[in-house]
Amino acid sequence: MTLFTARPPSFAYRADAPCPADEHLLITLLTTWVLATGRTPPAARPEDLTPDELIDFWADDRA
Repeated sequence: MTLFTARPPSFAYRADAPCPADEHLLITLLTTWVLATGRTPPAARPEDLTPDELIDFWADDRA
């Protein structure tokens, strides 16, 4: 059984490319917060939201 330790040649690294692990973490955090608070998730992508929109969604008014 051979172990691959190098990236396939077709994979090109870009510093600005999205990281799949980060996207999975974001989905997990959003889903957990929606279930815990009953809030509706933002319709836009997180990077397109204004600071006020992010605060409105993530702020814990029970604290």
